[in-house]
Amino acid sequence: MGAGDIIRQARLADGLTQVQLARRLGVTQPAIARLERAGDAVTVAALQRALNVMSRTLELRSAQMPSSVDDSQILEALRLTPAERLERFDKDYEHVRDFAIEAQASLGRVA
Repeated sequence: MGAGDIIRQARLADGLTQVQLARRLGVTQPAIARLERAGDAVTVAALQRALNVMSRTLELRSAQMPSSVDDSQILEALRLTPAERLERFDKDYEHVRDFAIEAQASLGRVA
């Protein structure tokens, strides 16, 4: 949801028209229409000012995003001994090599 959407939702929740909100802000109705259409291009200051005239506050927060890494695979690999890690690498390398050979053969047959 963009900042313009937040202004529109707050205005509608308060039962205000664009004209009424414009009067409170000391601007024109077309300015409110542009503000609501602006999406995320609305400054924080403009958003806060619009919300304040509707007796609302602006609360910004930051939250840590969840990791996109599957930690279980990392933890599993860390439990392996160095020799087990090398053995796993050799097997994975063999699978990738076989896949590459099959892909090259397949491309050779298509051409």
